[in-house]
Amino acid sequence: MYNEAIALYLRLSKEDDDKKIESESIKNQRDFLTEYVEKLNCKVSEIYIDDGYSGTNFERPDFKRLISDIDTGKINTVITKDLSRLGRDYIQTGYFLEKYFPSKGVRFIAVNDGIDTSIEDSGNNDMSPFRSVINDMYAKDISKKVRTALTTKKKNGKFIGSFAPYGYKKDPNDNGHLIIDEDTAPIVREIFKLYLEETSFIGIAKRLTNENVPTPSQSKQKLPTQKRFKGLWNDVIIRRILTNETYIGNLTQNRSRKISYKVDKKINLTEKDWIIVPNTHEGIIVKEDYEAVQKILSTRSYLRKDSAHYRHLLSGIIFCGDCGAPMTFIKESPERTYLACSTWRRYGKLGLCTSHCIRENYVEKVIRDNLRELAKELEIKKVVNHIIEENSDRELLLKQFDKLIKKGQFHRDVQLNLYKDKVQGVLLEKQFLEMQQRLIEEDKEVEYKLEELREKIDNQSSLLYQEQRIMQFLDFNKIERNALLLLVGKVRIFNDKKIDIIFNFKNTF
Repeated sequence: MYNEAIALYLRLSKEDDDKKIESESIKNQRDFLTEYVEKLNCKVSEIYIDDGYSGTNFERPDFKRLISDIDTGKINTVITKDLSRLGRDYIQTGYFLEKYFPSKGVRFIAVNDGIDTSIEDSGNNDMSPFRSVINDMYAKDISKKVRTALTTKKKNGKFIGSFAPYGYKKDPNDNGHLIIDEDTAPIVREIFKLYLEETSFIGIAKRLTNENVPTPSQSKQKLPTQKRFKGLWNDVIIRRILTNETYIGNLTQNRSRKISYKVDKKINLTEKDWIIVPNTHEGIIVKEDYEAVQKILSTRSYLRKDSAHYRHLLSGIIFCGDCGAPMTFIKESPERTYLACSTWRRYGKLGLCTSHCIRENYVEKVIRDNLRELAKELEIKKVVNHIIEENSDRELLLKQFDKLIKKGQFHRDVQLNLYKDKVQGVLLEKQFLEMQQRLIEEDKEVEYKLEELREKIDNQSSLLYQEQRIMQFLDFNKIERNALLLLVGKVRIFNDKKIDIIFNFKNTF
């Protein structure tokens, strides 16, 4: 040893329950290396410890401090218990062994691997690149096993995130189960309500920001030591909330993933890769409102170039009845806008289609009149009475559903007690198996009835929801866009000015 500028570097990837207490493994590394240095009649200048940090990532606090001290000449010898303590990424580990340490005149020793860069022509030194590759493969294998285990948990309906989705919190009795957070759930309901009332993503974000409503990121900052910052809502946050099935009780995970086990950066996954498990927890939003939002989101919107916040009432649902192309909006004056076939506008000279020119406000009036006439045909009194009947039946079904849920829980409790009795010798093995089999058969019957009730409740809820939406049009003078999109699927304009309206609910009644 020379100059006694010796640094001991200790690392452990497993996190401890209490960060203030060093793990036994870190203590063992310290004792082992301290004894090693004492046998060489040398002294340790500094000890660097990263407890709870992965070897695949070199962004570790004390490792960075070690590098800083090497750069300033404070340290010229680094000792670890083995090469994997330095790191498990063979590219980065190789960089420090082959380039950085030699360029700084630093001697590196990995005691258990017999590596000492001060010894020339050492077979162990020559093997260090291969050891790095093996350590990297080990880290990759562990990462793969962990990822597989987490995917299994996701598919089994267990929440595996560090933080619950905004509006929820982790069940204190089951970390993998979500329960409603009464502090933030009202905000989620408000976001859905505002969007259904024709408020844009940006509009909702501005409103929540101006009202100083904590963002999802702010809600995660529970400790006074955590950095506080002004929360700014944006359209990305709003869209993510509005498209998350978790809010209707269907646990939605796997929406993003890390690029690799070495890189923390995440990429968003397409919807087909999401893992969605239905009915895992209580929903914040009713299914009908969620589906209504998805329908609106899926409808194309054509925005005026001069205003990012303006949308024509019929954008995305009005088409040429002859060639099928979207109709475009031509503003003649502040009070007058015409609709024209986009094929004709782009390729008019080719004669592929005609203009189909028609006043925008005239088409809106025709749609409004059709909806009013359709509402009258449904017989208002009959519809209202039907709603009352459906509500009554639905309440009865919900009570039956709740009763079956409690029965299923009772069966699970009985099974647990039977198992305890068997273990304690109160029940014989044969008695236990017979009683358990009966409970399993009863459980199957409960599950079958629950599935039937779920379908009935969903069907009635959907019908009730559509009727309630139609009631909004019984005495209207103006159509709100979001409500229109729920009722009208498509509008076609033909060359003879004929208007064909395709309703979403036409065949329901």
